Amino acid sequence: MDRREFDGKVVLVTGAGSGIGRSHAMHFAGLGATVIVHDVDAARVREVVDGAVDAGGRAVPLIADVSQCTRFRAGIERVGDELGGIDVLVNNVGIAADCPLEAITADAFDVAFRVNVLSSLVATQAVVGTMKARRRGKIVNTSSNWGLTGQADSSLYAATKAALLGFTKSWARELAPWSINVNCVAPGGIRTDLLLASEARLNGIPLGRYGEPADVSNLVEFLASDRSSYMTGNVLGLTGGELMVGA
Repeated sequence: MDRREFDGKVVLVTGAGSGIGRSHAMHFAGLGATVIVHDVDAARVREVVDGAVDAGGRAVPLIADVSQCTRFRAGIERVGDELGGIDVLVNNVGIAADCPLEAITADAFDVAFRVNVLSSLVATQAVVGTMKARRRGKIVNTSSNWGLTGQADSSLYAATKAALLGFTKSWARELAPWSINVNCVAPGGIRTDLLLASEARLNGIPLGRYGEPADVSNLVEFLASDRSSYMTGNVLGLTGGELMVGA
């Protein structure tokens, strides 16, 4: 494995201020990429950027609210232009939306889909023009095992994550003529602030443990690398065996 593969590459990670997104940002910075660290929280962005730089990496901030679509897209395009274009987009930003069916409101629906789904569309639209012009690019979406299976009392969240599966497969077909790869990771129980941990859930994981953010970052690295150049439209589970994706 050539760990210099990302030297000179520009990687945008949305929702990189904490959790799995922070892990992605630090991971790619350690591989030599210039990382655009996006989040709505300026203090978190600065912390991640400083951490990446202190570790010898290169990182720049992008502070934007994904619910403000026009500003979010303009911010991506501005920073991307300043850096000469974005090579890899990791659509990671997302929020939890856990409530019973009867409790879902129109406002909650709008917020969940705007943050978890529309943000990925807007970010992809912002980078895909340059990728087409270069005839290369990597887009990695972030779904969830619940997007594949559904989940009681979390149907709104599961629906947003299922929508990303449709985006992934459709964009993969649409962008293939420009050699742009679009794939998706579907993590299960990953040890972050969003983890809904329980003894029953842990007992249902064959590997007997929850995943770590670094486990997801390692998979995203593969999908962002030349090693996955013949993969597109795939949804890759990362669940410790809680859900076994595929035939």
